[in-house]
Amino acid sequence: MTKTIQNNKPLQKLDNKLFFSPKRILYFLIVVAVFSAGFLVKKNLDVNKFKKQIIPEAVKQVIGDPNAKFTVNSVKETSGVYEFELTIGEGSNGQKYTSYISKDGKILFVSGVKLERSNKKETTQTTTPQKLTCNDVNKASSPSLTAFVVADCPYGLQMQRVFKQSINELPALATKLAVRYIGSIVDNKITSMHGDKEATENLRQICIREEQKDKYWDYVSCYMKEGKTDQCLTQAGIDINGLQSCMSESDRGLKYAKQDFDLAEKLKVSASPTLVANNNQVISEFDFGGRVPNAIKDILCCASQKKADFCNQTISKEAVATSFSVSDVAGATTQTTGGCGN
Repeated sequence: MTKTIQNNKPLQKLDNKLFFSPKRILYFLIVVAVFSAGFLVKKNLDVNKFKKQIIPEAVKQVIGDPNAKFTVNSVKETSGVYEFELTIGEGSNGQKYTSYISKDGKILFVSGVKLERSNKKETTQTTTPQKLTCNDVNKASSPSLTAFVVADCPYGLQMQRVFKQSINELPALATKLAVRYIGSIVDNKITSMHGDKEATENLRQICIREEQKDKYWDYVSCYMKEGKTDQCLTQAGIDINGLQSCMSESDRGLKYAKQDFDLAEKLKVSASPTLVANNNQVISEFDFGGRVPNAIKDILCCASQKKADFCNQTISKEAVATSFSVSDVAGATTQTTGGCGN
């Protein structure tokens, strides 16, 4: 027995030397390098496929206009999804977004909010928001419903379309629906979540709303097609000199804008679009049927102390297009639950 154990010791040492020999180590490193290279190649192929094929197709479906102009740039993986730079429109009319898409290509977020998490351990409780009913909506003798938006948010444009279509189907809603804007004023200049171009357009639409009210929907209906400001000002018959004066004078344009921004801040509104009933209660359109004209009508009726005759009518329940779109009709798979947030 002693001899056997003694003979095994050198054999064990010999095995270790063989296992950790330079040739074996080199072979191991080559295998690891090949595997890693293969993984990186596959990852790059996935990113390129999303950039050139999957993301463009998803954007077309969300926008609802197959001829819409947009550019997809710098796709990268982050937090379990692909992040990419999206520019909707061309030239000076182009609006940039940092956007996201799920890895299965089924959910597209035109914009998102990055959350910074604390390193401290926290106990959180997740609850499902209670769905509002008609009885939960605050009542008023003269009900109103306001959509807070920013001018170039794809979903803000969608809500403006919904309002426009609601008015087209039920003209009595015209005096009960209003559009206000989200932003702030810094050094006598308004700001917006998507930059200076959008801030300027917010101010332009505010001035038209306040001083050329009868032409507001004519202008917006044109603008939401392709974002062609000059063409739409002409088409809507806007008084250009009056508009420019409003936008440049602080006691006019900035004063109107501040009223919008102050109300949004008071109601803690920061996402486009957000609906507010009777200027005092934030309402989700999805509690009443979605981002469609009939839901807008139903919310107004719920916000009224006395039901109007039109409350018994049913109007369109079909979704409309998001973003800039020549057609108001939504694409077959257009998502209607999105929003832009600070």
